[in-house]
Amino acid sequence: MVGRDEHVRRLCDAEGARLILLHAPSGFGKTVVMAQILDEMRRRGCACGWLTLDRADNDASRLVTGLQAAIDRLGATPGTPAESETGNDGTAMVELLGRVADLTEPFALFLDDFETLHEDSVLTLIARLIQTLPAHGRLIVGSRKIPDLPMARLRATGEMLELDMRALSFTREETGAFLASARGVDLNEADQTRLHSKTEGWPVALRLASIVLSEARDQSGFVRDFSGSDRLVSDFLAENILDTQDAEVREFLLRTSILRALEPQLCEALVPGCDGAALLERLAAANVLLNRIDGTAPVYRFHSLFAAYLRARLASQHPEELPRLHTAAMEWYLANDRPVPAIDHGIEAQAIDRVLALVGEVGQACLEQGRIRLLTRWFDMLPDDRVADEPRLCLMKAWAYCFTRGPREAAAVLDANRLEAEAGEVGAEALSIRTMIRAMSDDFRGAAEIGREALDRAACSSRYSRTVLANCMANAFSVLGAPDAALENLDEARAELGGPEDAFNTMYSESVQGLIDLQENRFREAKARFRLAASARRSDDRRRFNGNAWAGVPLACVRYEEDAQDEAEHLLQVFLPIVRDVSLPDHLILSHVTLSRIAFWHGQVDHAFRYLAELEQVGQRRRLDRVVAGARLERTRLYLRQGNLSAARHQIDRARNNALWEEVRDLRLPANDLDTRDITEARVLLAEGRASEALDILDAESAAAEPRHRRRRLLVLDFLRAAALLRLGETGRARETAGNALRIAAREGYRRLILDEGEPVADAIRAWAGPALSGDLPRRDPVFAEWLQALSDALGPGHAAGSTEVSRHAPLDPLTKKELQILRLLSEGYSNAAMAEKLFVSDSTVRTHLRNINSKLDTASRTQAVAAARQLGILG
Repeated sequence: MVGRDEHVRRLCDAEGARLILLHAPSGFGKTVVMAQILDEMRRRGCACGWLTLDRADNDASRLVTGLQAAIDRLGATPGTPAESETGNDGTAMVELLGRVADLTEPFALFLDDFETLHEDSVLTLIARLIQTLPAHGRLIVGSRKIPDLPMARLRATGEMLELDMRALSFTREETGAFLASARGVDLNEADQTRLHSKTEGWPVALRLASIVLSEARDQSGFVRDFSGSDRLVSDFLAENILDTQDAEVREFLLRTSILRALEPQLCEALVPGCDGAALLERLAAANVLLNRIDGTAPVYRFHSLFAAYLRARLASQHPEELPRLHTAAMEWYLANDRPVPAIDHGIEAQAIDRVLALVGEVGQACLEQGRIRLLTRWFDMLPDDRVADEPRLCLMKAWAYCFTRGPREAAAVLDANRLEAEAGEVGAEALSIRTMIRAMSDDFRGAAEIGREALDRAACSSRYSRTVLANCMANAFSVLGAPDAALENLDEARAELGGPEDAFNTMYSESVQGLIDLQENRFREAKARFRLAASARRSDDRRRFNGNAWAGVPLACVRYEEDAQDEAEHLLQVFLPIVRDVSLPDHLILSHVTLSRIAFWHGQVDHAFRYLAELEQVGQRRRLDRVVAGARLERTRLYLRQGNLSAARHQIDRARNNALWEEVRDLRLPANDLDTRDITEARVLLAEGRASEALDILDAESAAAEPRHRRRRLLVLDFLRAAALLRLGETGRARETAGNALRIAAREGYRRLILDEGEPVADAIRAWAGPALSGDLPRRDPVFAEWLQALSDALGPGHAAGSTEVSRHAPLDPLTKKELQILRLLSEGYSNAAMAEKLFVSDSTVRTHLRNINSKLDTASRTQAVAAARQLGILG
């Protein structure tokens, strides 16, 4: 059972709420939430009574008898059941209401399965019961449909609270908690997110999915293919929803299931003779897995699993109807000047000629607005030979594939249709696409070379093409270390922008500018750029970034840098599938590395390594050497955080690729600004106690970075140099270097950049921050002092927290085998929950073992326990 603590707390804390209504279709956990409310109210000392209703309770005398029994649980004065046995329902009702009104202590009466009541007399009784409730009494109702009760006044006066299917749906976190508790279900974060999206957090669908997942060999494959047509789900939907409707409603549901949005007039076009508005209102009131879409018009949509189930049943029972229904929908949308949904239905109706003409009319606008995944979906469903007859459509297809499928598939479109050989606008635009393909393939020198030719021919291409080309060249020149040329091209791109509708290029320009700012150590300015790129289109996460990860991944990295790890993880999970499809090397590395670091800091060490394994696998499959090396460099840092020096040395040696790093040395690549083989080698040498060798590397790297103005790299190098100097006993130089770097870092608001460097850098910072914070720094520079204090708190006291190193002796009471297992997992960074899962014990058992370990080792924290164990040789 997943705890719905937020709902329970809000409902139990609500003052003046006479009626609490939970209404949603079957399987949304209404009874579970009500039970949790019951437990919480009892814990608070509130008297509670519960009555589960059924159809027989439409008999008023029976309902009164049940209510009397429930009220007996509330501590009321015993009633006189003989009166109700005489058949005098009126007298029994009056007595019931009187007993409720006379209750003096806080109480709550729970009525579950309220949808079974439909008789006017019993509904009137409940309405009078609500009116009779004293201020300290509440009625909590669970129902599959909205009850026929006088609720308007209660809503207006704030005396009613309700949870509908949206509120009762699991959040992404609750979905994760539920799946974690399901035996045998071990989904990665991406699959959890995908399953949550498909089920829309519908608890029963997740429960049914978990049953299959617990037996599935290929859990990722099951999640990918999961839909409303899965047997367990379809059986549930048939038994609990569709088959409970009358014939008219069933036919309406089946025939309108082809629609993404149910509008009354559109429904009437598909189901002639029906009253669309009345039927939709009726279905919404009955909670038939129908959601109203936000807005003033009465527009609805089916729950995605219900829609998939209905469409499968329609195709099975009435296949001959499908072309007619899709054609009717296409004609209605065209008549209402809405070509995008018309194209969707035209494709389904196989009206290819009309669809090709429509795509030609709206495709350019889709590119400019960033609706690129929409274009890709259309081209995937259109015949290749028909698209090949239209060069303009081929260009649109190449652009769309470039930004959603990656450079290889875009190149295949160009090559198959020989677009670069075309004269005029088509050939010029094809050359711009080829420039983008080279840049996305990590060939920035090739991109710059082809791009110069494309720029010469750009005047005759479309405005969209000219703008993308200018942005692409800005990115290429930035990577090649020519910032002036990059900014010049960015200015040209911005001059071409066509206003708010040119969302894609607005996002692209601001993202490139942000990456340049980041390299120049203008973190706050870069952050503003990425936020501006993110707001190029307002809607849900995917639409907000125009179906593209260019802005999403950098913004997620910015939020991670600020330690907003939950938001960063959410953004990255949204865009990870896109990143993998497109295979932008820098975005691939940054997204996986950041997710790995988040997982490690949450104590999910296995997940941290899994992200890096996935990154390495993608790099090997796509033959991206820099991506493979990026996974190994980050795995090196992960092992350093665990204190596993031999494994770290093995990984850094595996990242040895002289040709690659010689190529990367002079390039300003976002993913390798702070992580190169030489910089990571210096980190390993520091951990191995070879500070002099590390300092030689760091000094050489600083000398190379200085003339190239690689200011963010210089900042990190200074922190590492301070750590090396401290290890060499040059305390004065170490403190001076650390102090200068800290002031720069504080000015820009960095945090994770420092915390992720581990103990060597942390020691150097403590050496400077301790005296500074205990001196007059808080008075002279309170803003800097506040930032420094927060950073110091996050770093912790370190091994030198005491004035002298504590001399330790072997514990008198040796650690047990289980405690040694706990200690080893603890040293590797696992959280309590992760340790409990690995050892098949409860969280409380883990906490007990940790208390015993601290007691035996005479330590006060997890960090101290690990340090003491290493000092004693208990841990290697």
